[in-house]
Amino acid sequence: MTMAEYFKGSGCRLVVVANKLDKLKKSEIEPNMALIRETLALPENVLLIPFSAEKGQGRDTLLAEIVKLL
Repeated sequence: MTMAEYFKGSGCRLVVVANKLDKLKKSEIEPNMALIRETLALPENVLLIPFSAEKGQGRDTLLAEIVKLL
């Protein structure tokens, strides 16, 4: 929460990566993404990437965002 507030106040682009996606059932993903967005008070224009290193989900989206910044 502290880092999200810092980045929101800095003017830097903020991308939030929600790790451990593989621990959730499919029916739990959207409610948890909504909870993260609400808890961090993320505007709709902030990208929230559900991510699982184990299954590779969200990897391409995250890499694409990193490449955009380079």
